[in-house]
Amino acid sequence: MSKLGFTIVGFGAIAKTHMVALRTMPIIKSLPVTPVLDTLVTRRPDTLREQAEQIGFRHVTSNLQEALAEGTSQAISICTPNAMHADQVRLAVSNQLAIYCEKPVTESAVQTASLLQDVPVGYPQQLAFVFRYHPAVLRTRAWLQEDIIGDVLQCKISYMRSGYLNANRPVSWRLSDSMSGGGAITDIGVHALDLIRHLFGEYKYVEGKTHTFVPRRPTAAGSAEMTNINVDDWATMTYETEQGVRGQVEVSRIALGADEFRIDIVGSKGSIICDLERDTQPSLHLISGSSSTLPVPDAIQLLPDEKATMGVFQDSHFAALHHFVLRQAGDLRWTDIAPTLADGYAVERWIDHIIASQSRK
Repeated sequence: MSKLGFTIVGFGAIAKTHMVALRTMPIIKSLPVTPVLDTLVTRRPDTLREQAEQIGFRHVTSNLQEALAEGTSQAISICTPNAMHADQVRLAVSNQLAIYCEKPVTESAVQTASLLQDVPVGYPQQLAFVFRYHPAVLRTRAWLQEDIIGDVLQCKISYMRSGYLNANRPVSWRLSDSMSGGGAITDIGVHALDLIRHLFGEYKYVEGKTHTFVPRRPTAAGSAEMTNINVDDWATMTYETEQGVRGQVEVSRIALGADEFRIDIVGSKGSIICDLERDTQPSLHLISGSSSTLPVPDAIQLLPDEKATMGVFQDSHFAALHHFVLRQAGDLRWTDIAPTLADGYAVERWIDHIIASQSRK
């Protein structure tokens, strides 16, 4: 296989992030196969056709079944609303395409559990938990594995976004419980919970609370018609892992002026602190006041180097897709990093538990 043809489903911001990563990859990295933007699946094929062709797509269509039936792609990138993922993953499996799926897997853990029954064991797939590929997270994980801060006692994560504070922002699929499954806890909470599990192992318990601060929004931009909002703007969680790491997670989509993705890890010998919005390397604080040479993980090479960086957000998506491309070419390095649909389910079931506990009150 000299080329890896991609069908991209969707044309929103995340889909474009995937396109940028795949188009620039052969420029930045030496690859065993060439990723090719083969087919774009969008609700607006006529409107977007010229732009899609400029990007490099061979074919543009609104019909995913038609796109996959052509057999010109070997992989699919799913960048659609959460409730659409299950059908699209099943369609990809039936057409034997390797799957790269945006998070969360589906709109609910129940739907994800059902979907997993239809994905064969060992099927080529990857979930876009891209913060696993963030340079600060790669370094943090390597430092933890080297026991540099000793036994981990606690970890606190604060993931603050601000785009939904404006009550005039109209309804979109991310504000629909039927399409998204939840608000901040589903949209960005999955990333926080996955990182804790990735760094420290399985959960013993997760409990939490959610709240909707903007309960009504316009049905469309400029419309006076309002509709009720049934997904959260903010959530807080407490947890303990099976290994005894304890901590808190706070996520928000209304934290105007406080955007951050801050991780504070405390161990018996010191602490590791970073803000994934800004830092490419964590800060290390040791009781001893000194440190030996810090390990640099081999997986750092998945990222663009300092001269090719496109910003830490785009770089993390680039590294995740770079790993996906390498894996499809048979490269078995760093398999312990690659997130799967099952990893998505492992955190989605705790999110569903919290959402259900709030609805009972």
